[in-house]
Amino acid sequence: MKDVEEIIPHMRELGRVLVKYNMVERKAFDFGIGIELYPSEIHTLSAIDALGGCGITDLARESGVTKGAASQLVSKLVKKGLMLKEPDPQNGSKVILRLTELGKKASENHYKYHLDHDSEFIDYLRSMSEEELEMFDDICSKMNDWMDSYLK
Repeated sequence: MKDVEEIIPHMRELGRVLVKYNMVERKAFDFGIGIELYPSEIHTLSAIDALGGCGITDLARESGVTKGAASQLVSKLVKKGLMLKEPDPQNGSKVILRLTELGKKASENHYKYHLDHDSEFIDYLRSMSEEELEMFDDICSKMNDWMDSYLK
């Protein structure tokens, strides 16, 4: 096992990445619809698009946020005309979230944006062996647990 002093430079590099990620999370982008959306907003649209419509609980679980946070995002996106809340035909006390045509276009453009903008990193991941990808997934999982410890 390595000494802590040997690990510190790696932790600093990770810290620089997390700082930059935090900056990206605060930046709004226009995904070709004339409305600037923050990453949390476009990722909410993309999650609903991927699920083919869903309820708040499923959206929160898919997005890794609380139901309250998901509900707040949904309200913003409904006001922006990107999402609809429809009554659930099987349970009148629940709603089904669906994208409007504009919301669907934003989600599709977001996907295309990542294919283009992130192609170099995607290709890097694609070049990894199964064992390397498993290690990458394990590191991400450990980091996720690590960040959860700060949020308790």
